[in-house]
Parts: sequence; structure tokens; C-alpha cells
Amino acid sequence: MRENYSYLIILLTALVGCGGGGGGSSDPVNETVTSITVSLSASINEAEVGSPVTLTWSSTNAQACSATGDWSGTRAVSGSEEVTINKEGSNAFALNCSANNATSGDASVQVTGVVNGINITEVQVTGVVNRINITDEIFSNRTFDCANYADNYGSNVRDLTRVIDFEGYVDVEVFDTYCNLSSDNIPNHDFNDSSANFRTNVVEIDRVFRVQRDPQMASEISQINGKAWDAVMLNGVVVDVKSAGCYKPSESRADADGNTEAGCGSNDNWMLIPLKYSTKFGADIHNAHVQPDGTYHYHGNPNAMFDDSPSGDGSPVIGFAADGFPIYGSYILDEQTGAYRKALSGYTLKKGTRGSIVEIYLLDPLEDSRNFCIDIVGSKASADTQRGLQAHTCYSYQGEIAVDQGFDKNRISEYEFFMPSFEVCMTFNITDNDLALSVCNGSELQKFTFLTNGNIVVNSDPNLCVTVAQNDAREGGGGNPVHLIRELKIEECRESLSIYQSWGTRSTKTNTNPGGEYSGIYEEDWEWTDSGDLDECNGMEFKEEYGYYVTDSFPYIINCFKGETDSSFNK
Repeated sequence: MRENYSYLIILLTALVGCGGGGGGSSDPVNETVTSITVSLSASINEAEVGSPVTLTWSSTNAQACSATGDWSGTRAVSGSEEVTINKEGSNAFALNCSANNATSGDASVQVTGVVNGINITEVQVTGVVNRINITDEIFSNRTFDCANYADNYGSNVRDLTRVIDFEGYVDVEVFDTYCNLSSDNIPNHDFNDSSANFRTNVVEIDRVFRVQRDPQMASEISQINGKAWDAVMLNGVVVDVKSAGCYKPSESRADADGNTEAGCGSNDNWMLIPLKYSTKFGADIHNAHVQPDGTYHYHGNPNAMFDDSPSGDGSPVIGFAADGFPIYGSYILDEQTGAYRKALSGYTLKKGTRGSIVEIYLLDPLEDSRNFCIDIVGSKASADTQRGLQAHTCYSYQGEIAVDQGFDKNRISEYEFFMPSFEVCMTFNITDNDLALSVCNGSELQKFTFLTNGNIVVNSDPNLCVTVAQNDAREGGGGNPVHLIRELKIEECRESLSIYQSWGTRSTKTNTNPGGEYSGIYEEDWEWTDSGDLDECNGMEFKEEYGYYVTDSFPYIINCFKGETDSSFNK
């Protein structure tokens, strides 16, 4: 029995040595290792910073994917996703996919982030740059091609009020069809003098503008809309002629006149002109102030870069507009006289009053400080047109023009004195030599001319004037002090009767109209009359080259664009 047990033990040992009776082999297991492939692409390879780009990817044999670089997290093995380009230069997106018993695969793609359509990495200056010092420099170059200004410029200036020094730079780099003008928006002159009242401190802001080397006239003029810079000067400072101020009495920041220096947009009327408004919007002696983000910008003549001693064909180029056309200083060489003079704007200050409804008042108040107005006999809306016209205390002291004293201002210039609330016209009553009212019919008896000396004359006989009776006034039925009334007659125009025959027009403020006479503080106070050298955009051609000019009056630098503007000027 002992021998049998020994044999059994030997047999079991042999079986264990052969794999424990499981029938297996001692050779290694041959497992297949799978390869994973990954593809990743972007919808575009260059995009504005802050804009979306679509990434699309797919893989084979993968069970899971993960994103790294400028995106992150777990992703499906295939799909698409919209990502935002968050920085200038290279934005890298990588995708790694894996699976069990497989070798991982990966792919990547890069999207270049640009600002205002310009690849900043193309214009960044590395190392030490030798700069031409243009501090307080008076320029002389008049060539229209921006390539002629290619170089690196610098300045050292001071914020006079804060007593802080700044270093400005301007770099002009030339390409085939355009120039890149980059700057930190610091001028080449001191700024923020004692006359200024900046609401925000000036800060350095790096920007790059693309200026077309050969700008072309567009098929139609484009208007300045406030959403882009109008121009950039060769000292690196931007131009933003239009303001965000207007007549808007509903605005919480409005002053006693109903004007606000901010909060207005393209849909608002009666836009303020900073350099004509009483506060000048806090501008310094260079007609510049600061936007909330710290951008120093010009609203008019920079009083820099050119002077009052021109040479050659006139003032130099001092900047380029957003459409690529050059901006010159003020002086031109008059080809007729051979002398230098300032270019003249083609805009003229309107005459008369703002608003479509005006009252016609006697310039001399006589015995009533509220003045006498041409008035329908009766009381306001209850006035009786059959009783004709009289001279009555003006109602505008009550805050509005009364319906029985309101005339259509635009029709007056057409020789018709139309009262819209009653739909009648002033009519010469030949029988009684006074003024009646009747339905407008275009007859000669309804035609009057408002002369520049204040006389209102009958067109058919210009020697006859609308005249207030010289007898004492009588009291009316209301008012405090009581209203006064005088008769209206048609009499011979005479110098001795000038105080009874000289008239003016005026309007009153409403929620949508500032009223008063045109003074120049609003853009709507000016009209294009082609009375100067320059066109409606404030430019002209000289020796077959178009350019804009700095002027002493509205619109000061530029009022619209003759060419196509470049997107790099967008704010």
C-alpha cells in the first residue's frame, strides 16, 4: 500500500507540472493589439478673438476621447463643437482617444486669433527698436501713400494735470496693398492742461489699424455711425468726431437745457457738437478728451503736427481716415491768388429757429416784455378764423407756442404763412388793409416775404409791410399780468415805423426739440450749402488726389466717408 501512495503522489506532481490537469499549454497567449486613428479639423484657421469656430472630429476603434489645450474635458469618439477663440495668436486644440487593448491615438489643430482682422504676431516688435523722436514734431510730408511714412516713431509726453510721464509709439509697416499702423494711442504732445476736465484718466491702449495704400472712391458715401474710429493720426491718436451727447430732456443726466453729454445713439436727433457746446465736453487745448476706457481722442483740430507756416502745396498729411484717404492740416495753396489760406468748410449755420412750428413776434416789446405775436382773434383752440389776425401777447412764456399763434416755419420760406392747427393761410385783405385768414389757395394775396431786416412784405407790392397799430394796446381777457392786444394793419414800409414793422420767429422747447435759434451746438444747426472749398465729407481733390482737411468750423475734420472703410477701425 505504501508503494501505491508513492505512485499516486508522483502522478499528481507530474500533472501539476503539466498545468494542473487543465489541458492548457505552457506557450504564451497571442492577444491582438488594436490601433486607434483620430482626425480633428477647424472650420477656419484664423478668426477674430471672441468669435466662434467649429471643431469637427472622428476616430476609429476608440472608446473614449479627452480634449486638452485651449479646450478640455471628456468628448465623444466623434462629433463637432463650437468653441470660442479667446486669445491673440495661436489657439491650440488637441484630442486624445483610447480603448482597452489598443494604442491611443491623437490629433491637434491650431486657429490663429486676430484682432480687428489683423494678426498681432505679424506686427509685434521684438527686441530693442530704434525710434524717431516725434515729440512736438511739425510734419512736412504730403504724400498720400501710407508707405511713405514707414518707420518706428516714439515720443515722451506728460499728462500736465496728473504730472505723469508717458512714452508714445507709432509703427508703420508696409505690405503690398496696405500699411499697418500700430500705436499705444499716446499723443506726441503734452495733454490734459488746466483748461481740460477729463472724466477718465488717459491710459495706453495698443491698437493696430490697416490703412489702404491706394484707396478708391465708393459707389456711395457712408456715414459716420459711432461704432468705429473715424481716423488715426500719424502721432497714433484716434479721431472720433461725433459725440454721444444730444438734446434728451428725459435722460437723468440732462442739464437745465435738456442736453446730456452721453447716452445718445444713432436714432437720436439734435446731436451735440462737443467743440461748440458750453463745456466743450472737457476737451483740452488739443480739442481732445477721454472715453470711459481711457482712450484719448480728437474731436477737432489737434493743434499739433502742423502749424500756421505751411510750405509747398500746403499743410502736411497728419493722419489717415478709416477709408484710407489722407487727412491734411488746415492750409491749402490757393491756385488763384498763389497765397496760403485755410480750407473752408462747405457747411453753413442755419438761420432762424429750430422746430417746424414757430411764433412770429414783434422784435420791439413795446409795453409788454413778453412781446406781441401775430395771433388769431379769439382764445387759442377756440379762436375764430373768420375774425382775422391781430397782435396779441405771445403765449410762449407759458412754455409752449399756442395753436392760434403757430406758423409752419418751412412754408414761410415758400412765401406762405400757414397756420397748421386751423389749416388756413394769412391773407391780405385789400378792402380794409388788414390781415384775414382763408383756405390756402396759392393766390398772390396769400404770398408774403420775410425779409432779412425783419420786415414781412406783400409780394405783389414789396413797399407794404405787416404793421402793428401805433395806438395804445387794450387789455385782453386773461393772463397774469393781463394779456395785451393791438391791431394788425398793412402799411407802407417806413424807417420811422421800424419798431412796429420788424419781426422775428422763435420756437419753444419740447421733449423732442430744443427750440431757440440755431446757434451751432447741434449737428442739425448746420446745413450743406457748398459755400466753401470742401465737399459734404469735408474733403476735396488736389492734384488728382483726394483728402480730408482740418477746418475751423463744423465738421472740423471729417463728416462722412468717400471710400470703403476698413474693419480694423471698428471699436
